[in-house]
Amino acid sequence: MPDPMRGEPFTELAGQEKKRTSRSASRKSLLRLGILLAIIVAVVVVGALLIRSWVHSREVAAYQAYVADVSDIIKLSDAEGKKLSTLLLEPGDATRKDVQTKLDQYQQTCTVLTEEAMAVAAPKDLKEAHQWFVAILQLRSRGLENLKPAIMNALDAQDIEVPSQQVTRAMQLLILSDVAYDEFFSSRAASVLKEKQIPEVNVVSSRFVDTPELATVGNVKEMLTAFKSSDNLQTIHGLAMVQVVAMPSETDLTPGNTFNLPSTDQLHFIATIENQGNMVEKDVPVTIQLTAANDTQPQIRTVKVPEIKPKEELQIRFDGISPTDYGEKAHLMVEVGPVPGEKNLDNNRIETNVIFTL
Repeated sequence: MPDPMRGEPFTELAGQEKKRTSRSASRKSLLRLGILLAIIVAVVVVGALLIRSWVHSREVAAYQAYVADVSDIIKLSDAEGKKLSTLLLEPGDATRKDVQTKLDQYQQTCTVLTEEAMAVAAPKDLKEAHQWFVAILQLRSRGLENLKPAIMNALDAQDIEVPSQQVTRAMQLLILSDVAYDEFFSSRAASVLKEKQIPEVNVVSSRFVDTPELATVGNVKEMLTAFKSSDNLQTIHGLAMVQVVAMPSETDLTPGNTFNLPSTDQLHFIATIENQGNMVEKDVPVTIQLTAANDTQPQIRTVKVPEIKPKEELQIRFDGISPTDYGEKAHLMVEVGPVPGEKNLDNNRIETNVIFTL
């Protein structure tokens, strides 16, 4: 039988020991929980930092790629501007054809660069600035498109008042593109990069026109006057009558001689003309005149050539000329032009004598 005096203290001691054990276990559980929470917090913080760093790296890479694309395009565009300035201010031995070809090339290049700019993917915060970038390149393309006819008009015109105004307006578009680049693209893009804390990416500067004084009519007149003074760019109007052949006998009618031609109802003449100048000539008259010795009414035929380019040769056929009386000497004259501005008329005609025989 248990001792009642011994049981109560023993039970009390056992309970106290159990409580101590429970408290100890609880403290260990809390400690483990605290350590676990600390690890979780550390992982979350480090993960957040890593994610932030990764996102920033991707953002930096996106801006770097965008600015690199923009830099490549604008540098190529500026290079065309420098070529243009050299052509206008130092034409050297450039011919009219060279000027026209180069102006075409500059405009085509700027058009291609505009299309490339449209295809560039801009970061979200630079989309508005990028719209300005595209507009700037469009300004350059439009300016060059307007400049070409203005320059060619200036080369053709005696009075450069109107062409000077046309060139000035075209140059103003090109200079406006430089102003717009600084004000609406470069500054805005730099502001976004600063706000995004991306100092390692820089927007390049741009100048399409190194000589902004060409945006005034007075300075453009001076430039065009000097430009037109180049020997290769001088306006030259010059047509020549190269050859006249009587058909169907295929007789080459050289100047100052007398030729016997068969009298036939198939008579016609082939005249070869050449544009020996450097201008395209339009509506060029070519005339044949056959005058009999005792005839006061010569036979005259005129053909209008719609257009003949520099250094081009064309053959003109004349029908409807009847043979004069048998055995009588007749005078034949075939003439091309003259055209406005043509100074040398010595080679514009071929004159000879013909006698029609049976």
